[in-house]
Amino acid sequence: MQLNKSIIHMVETAFKKQLPLLVPLNKSWHFLQQEYNIGTLQGTKLKLSSSDKAKLIAIIKLETGLDLYSTSVKQLSQAHREQALAITYNEKWAGKAVKTQRLALKTLPDKILLLNQKQYALPTSGHIDLSLEQLTSIEHNCILIVENYRCFDQIHRIAIHLPQQYTNPLVLYRGDDDYSERTLRKLLDKFTLPVIAMFDIDLHSLLMAMSFTRAVGLMCMSLGELENLLVTKGNAGLYAKQLPACQVALNNTEEPIIRCLWRLLQYNQKVWVQEHDLNGEYMLRFMEFGD
Repeated sequence: MQLNKSIIHMVETAFKKQLPLLVPLNKSWHFLQQEYNIGTLQGTKLKLSSSDKAKLIAIIKLETGLDLYSTSVKQLSQAHREQALAITYNEKWAGKAVKTQRLALKTLPDKILLLNQKQYALPTSGHIDLSLEQLTSIEHNCILIVENYRCFDQIHRIAIHLPQQYTNPLVLYRGDDDYSERTLRKLLDKFTLPVIAMFDIDLHSLLMAMSFTRAVGLMCMSLGELENLLVTKGNAGLYAKQLPACQVALNNTEEPIIRCLWRLLQYNQKVWVQEHDLNGEYMLRFMEFGD
């Protein structure tokens, strides 16, 4: 064990209380007591004094560079890596993900990326990683959000048919631990373009598809094809896992397309995972909300 951000946060929290203080002798406090001779053992607890506080804060500053008298762990968690280096030796302790406020963008195959009044030709499975603040204009006629990264990356392998008014979408990856969905939603608030969801056909994703600003529809194979695919390759385990959290909202939705898909999933008690579309012998078509 070594001094890490979790241990330092524990220390910071403890020393906000009135001293002397008794704390449970967990693994972290036991490590600090054994390694740095902090505190006095009292059975299953550790007694901490004002001198222990001063000693431990000095040790933390010496070994990590973090001065708890001037900087809190919360402040560190709100910093970018280059900012963290000004207050600690470990830039990875910064709380903000490296790709916070960044987006993964691309086009459909054989299309030109049209951003900021400029044109970019991308390789087949390429995309642009761009900061939201650098995006000033979008010259596409809609936004197509893809839920899973593999499908986003390999979208050229998926057969897609869009109506004329939406044939040139800006394709965005929905987000994960690296690319933030929150940043994606900020983009949707910033630009007034129709939004199409290309998601798993599962309970959670149906609800999410309706939640985006200016959502006009979703991509799906025909209902007959979907039913056949659910029978042969549907995921019953994921259906059961999502049902408790999503059932009430889906039962109450007034969106006809969502209600129709929900009834189909409910009847089969299975859901459809998007990665199957990469090898699908079918076409995903636009299903418009409000039809």
